[in-house]
Amino acid sequence: MAAAASTGAAAEPIAVEHRLTVELVPAESRLVGRDRMRIAASERAELSIALAARARRVRVEVNGSGRPFDRSGSMLRVPLHAEERSRPVLLDVAYEAVFDDPVPVNPLNTDNPGFGVAASITAEGVFLLGGAGWYPELAGSRPSFHLTVAAPQGILAVTAGRSLGHTDRDGATVSEWQIDHPVRGLALSAAAYRVQERTLGRTVIATYFREPNQDLAPAYLEATAGYLELYERLFGPYPFPKFAVVENFFPTGYGFPSYTLIGGTVLRLPFIIATSLGHEIAHCWWGNGVFVDAAAGNWSEGLTTYVADYLYKERESPEEARSARLQMIRNYTTLAPPESEIPLARFLSRTDPMTKAVGYDKGAMVFHMLRREVGEEAFWAALRDLFASHLFRPASWADIRQAVEARSGRSLGWFFDQWVQRPGAPRLRLESVVARPADGAWTIGGRLVQAPPHFKANVSAVVDGGGVSETHPIALTGDSADLALTATHQPAGLAVDPESHLLRRLDAAEIPPSVNSLKSSPVVTLVLARSSNADLRRLADILVRSLGLRRAAVVSEEDLESALASGRDLILVGLPQEPGRLPGLPAGVALSPRRVAVNGAIFERSDETFFGVFRHPQAAARVVALLLPLGPAGAESAAGKLTHYGRYSFLAFRNGANLAKGFWPQDPSPLVHRWTSAGN
Repeated sequence: MAAAASTGAAAEPIAVEHRLTVELVPAESRLVGRDRMRIAASERAELSIALAARARRVRVEVNGSGRPFDRSGSMLRVPLHAEERSRPVLLDVAYEAVFDDPVPVNPLNTDNPGFGVAASITAEGVFLLGGAGWYPELAGSRPSFHLTVAAPQGILAVTAGRSLGHTDRDGATVSEWQIDHPVRGLALSAAAYRVQERTLGRTVIATYFREPNQDLAPAYLEATAGYLELYERLFGPYPFPKFAVVENFFPTGYGFPSYTLIGGTVLRLPFIIATSLGHEIAHCWWGNGVFVDAAAGNWSEGLTTYVADYLYKERESPEEARSARLQMIRNYTTLAPPESEIPLARFLSRTDPMTKAVGYDKGAMVFHMLRREVGEEAFWAALRDLFASHLFRPASWADIRQAVEARSGRSLGWFFDQWVQRPGAPRLRLESVVARPADGAWTIGGRLVQAPPHFKANVSAVVDGGGVSETHPIALTGDSADLALTATHQPAGLAVDPESHLLRRLDAAEIPPSVNSLKSSPVVTLVLARSSNADLRRLADILVRSLGLRRAAVVSEEDLESALASGRDLILVGLPQEPGRLPGLPAGVALSPRRVAVNGAIFERSDETFFGVFRHPQAAARVVALLLPLGPAGAESAAGKLTHYGRYSFLAFRNGANLAKGFWPQDPSPLVHRWTSAGN
């Protein structure tokens, strides 16, 4: 996740050199600051300075003399005399503030990855976001910083830019940093870090971990070097003097200029090095290197997801890449329903499942389709051009379009209009498919039908005949395209876009019920079984918070029939006493109060918990889920972790640790036709 996107200023920014000194007092959640700014000459009659509304004892000097100022909320307005308006100005701001935003302890839901925390100074650590007002910021400026941070001894501070060292002085630890590259809001972290470093060319690679996580440092340093080398080959030289992996004291995943801030518990997750770390490093090119002009939408999360999370799968194998594309399409279909979806041009940041599905999943698929539309050479060359021309400058979707058009020599207005400016995606199905022998071959007819609103799309139709596959292009521009395909062998099946290269709204038959089906639900009813060995009401409360259920009601098992008939999504908490109250179960699934069987796997220990999501027996678009604790041990921990397994149909946990996960078989797709005999 990159730092929040911001809109570029219309006027040429004013150069400002900050000499910023802060003292951190964790015992009081207090910061004492002084910023001596050298502001380049301009014609401004007034300086507008952003500083936290909670700042107190604010004093302002201009060129060494005290200066009265107006204050409204988080804005200071400092008047300049006529003779000061055409020459450099020395502005000195002294202040102090308490930053005590509550931080989450073992949060159950991470749909909003910042948890609403902007600034917090604690004994465990310090977290100060750019934009939180922890230092004075001149509106419309291009800042550089010399930052000195004094903290209790042993507490090291980390920010963007180049480290000038950490030294102990007079019972305190002083950290110094030089930030010469432009930044859009400076963030600061501090804790009892130990530093490990290595160099890659002119770049310093570092880890700032607390003592319990020091064993992780070598693997993070090695992986960081690999990611930097990869992205330099793809996009151009790394634009910062260092990259640091920094531990946070609560579970976050931020990408800042030249470092990433990852929660200490998150660092130990086995998949972080292979996925999230590279994503945050890619943001040093996209989002923190090339800025986002958010007035036209945040493109950086979609692009970073594509060149990180997706690209890693593509480098593994074609099968992994196809699976990743299909999952992004499923996420989009499930979590961004038409009634709530926004267009990419309006996506700014991830705050809930819908914005994540649009900005990350749909955004990544749009870049994938763009790459296929213009070809490998033009796509990657356009990204290199964009990076070279817009480093430390804002870029918009229009700038991306211009770069790709210049490299491809094609007009792509239609592509960006339908995929970026409009919400939605095509909904497709095959109709009237027939196959007939003709002159030693086979002809296949039928129609590919598109529901309104219509999208322009180029897709592939693959004919399977006796182990031989033949691929045909289909151009879809309106409500339908007629099929006129030929096959050299008798066809056994026809599939449109079987490799999932096209973003579309999947049919319900193509999406196995999953945890995500609940996370996107408008209304969920939780049904408590009459008897169980666990506190079902507490489990229900944990489920509501973990899954981020916006509207949820809790009823007893006696009300299950009426709840089923309502057509709402349901979560059964505990096994109903009447077996007939369960939804229809897939083949290979058997349930009892003390035992679960799934595809040959048996779960029957008292520290095991099962969760499954099934199709609703009376409403095709709805689901019925079951949380079944086989004993009290670990049930609450399992319920709190479900949100992290959104794609899966079923899960099993042992003492709160995931033991098994998988998908139910999906029904036939409306884009697949199978022949049982010639011609039908």
